[in-house]
Amino acid sequence: MKNHFTYNYVLFNSQDGSTWKDFPDGYYNICVEELKKQEGVSVVTAPLCHCPTWVRYLFSVHSSPALAKKIHLPFKNIWFPYYFHNDFKEKKPLCFILLNHHIPLPYLDYLKLKYPDCKIVLMHRDLLKVCQRNAPELLDNNNIDLEMTFDKGESQKYGFPHFNEFESKVDIKVLATPESDVYFAGRGKDRLPILLDIYHKMSSFGLQCKYFLTGVPKEQQVDLPGVEYANRFMTYREMLYHTVNSRYVLEINQGGADGYTSRFLEAVMYNKKLITNNSYIKNSKFYNPRYIHIINSAEDLQKEFFIDQSQADYHYNDEFSPMRMIERVNEELVKKYGG
Repeated sequence: MKNHFTYNYVLFNSQDGSTWKDFPDGYYNICVEELKKQEGVSVVTAPLCHCPTWVRYLFSVHSSPALAKKIHLPFKNIWFPYYFHNDFKEKKPLCFILLNHHIPLPYLDYLKLKYPDCKIVLMHRDLLKVCQRNAPELLDNNNIDLEMTFDKGESQKYGFPHFNEFESKVDIKVLATPESDVYFAGRGKDRLPILLDIYHKMSSFGLQCKYFLTGVPKEQQVDLPGVEYANRFMTYREMLYHTVNSRYVLEINQGGADGYTSRFLEAVMYNKKLITNNSYIKNSKFYNPRYIHIINSAEDLQKEFFIDQSQADYHYNDEFSPMRMIERVNEELVKKYGG
């Protein structure tokens, strides 16, 4: 699929796992799946992802942060030319989008020397404090030409252009009959009490709940039908399967949310009704009280919401496609630098 962008885009994606092993069913991989078929866009799931596994393994050992704390290994820049494969058909300036905040700073110097007309864009798909904690050296780096954020509050506070959360819509097998009425997957954390309250209230409505909970200590685990306590994370594709094959999706955020979440995107893309404590969703054009039930506690659950058995239809038209994110980056670069 051709595009009319000013740049050829190289997206250094957040990593689902190790640098030498592929995780095609991971969350970050699925989010950008559409881009892998897009001309003029190259997705780097991990540096050297186009190289043989044994080469990637050597690279991961040589660049290991844990090993670096014990011994200094020189010549790490020998890997720089192989971080991505420049095989674009059309000659355009390159733009490197950093969703992976663990790219070494010397590599950015290398890119600016090798591609003097390139642009480097730092994307914040989490709150700025996460980058300040995990990769503070990236902030205010002279090689960064543009910073953008998913959070509208931080966009206004810091003057960063805003981009909407994104996710590719992928094919998921749909069962003839849903496997549950209400589905929730996530860490228990401090959400466990409200999740259990909701479970009991939903059950009193005659609904079958299916929970997949991680991080719940043994002494806090309550044995209930349909509730699984796990020590492992399921793949994101597996979670999508259970989401798509439920009648309602349950989302309980810690302290609410100030933006669109993955559960909201999934509900819209796959036409699922949503129960959520994320009141920010009311700002969305997709908000419809017939399809989205906003609550603060189990007491807010209204039985009437579940009586309507009609299929949700948000009239989704690729608004959350990762291509929209590329379009926003291109728009902001042209605004700032021309093109």
